[in-house]
Amino acid sequence: MQAPEIEFASSAPKRKSAGKTVLLIALITGLILCAALGLILYLSYQEYLGSPKLVEGAYTDPSAATTYTLTPDQNATVTKYGYPDSFTITFYKEEFSPVFTGEVRDEIWRYYNDGIALTFYEGILVNQETIPDPPSSWVPLPYQPDQFTAYASLKSILATAAIKDYFELPLEEELIDNGSLYYAPGLTFGTVNDRLVYVETISMKEGEE
Repeated sequence: MQAPEIEFASSAPKRKSAGKTVLLIALITGLILCAALGLILYLSYQEYLGSPKLVEGAYTDPSAATTYTLTPDQNATVTKYGYPDSFTITFYKEEFSPVFTGEVRDEIWRYYNDGIALTFYEGILVNQETIPDPPSSWVPLPYQPDQFTAYASLKSILATAAIKDYFELPLEEELIDNGSLYYAPGLTFGTVNDRLVYVETISMKEGEE
């Protein structure tokens, strides 16, 4: 009697299937690693954006410079007293005035020699006050009110005011969303969504550091 022939199943299909499985696992692992790395880089970048930064020797684009045109009241003031020794400018949307609505430029110009502070509302002189204890000497600043325009971008501010060095302090979202404070030599200003909303010069007495 002839012994029955025994057929052995080929292992090739199993090997191919195992190889595909290993490749699939490797691809999935690679995708997970890439996603994890991307998330880490994103979170690191967000943390960087929210961290204080010291910038030195910043590049300024002259074409980004913008200037404000002084009003007749302000020109008359400059003719009489010169540019202010110190000033504060605030930009906001007027919501409570019975006679004016829209974007407002609110300014205070200070003249130490004359001991006066002048308030301009939309360029119109509306108030004059006496400075109670003006400094007898101070360091002149290179800034003028017409260097700052409503809602100017940081790029425009740096170019117009020729600022090379500054310190940026992002504000907490609980205070102001997308808000930042900046400190430059003799100047501080604030932006919201990269739009200027506040600027004030910092007067220093001679001999102070």
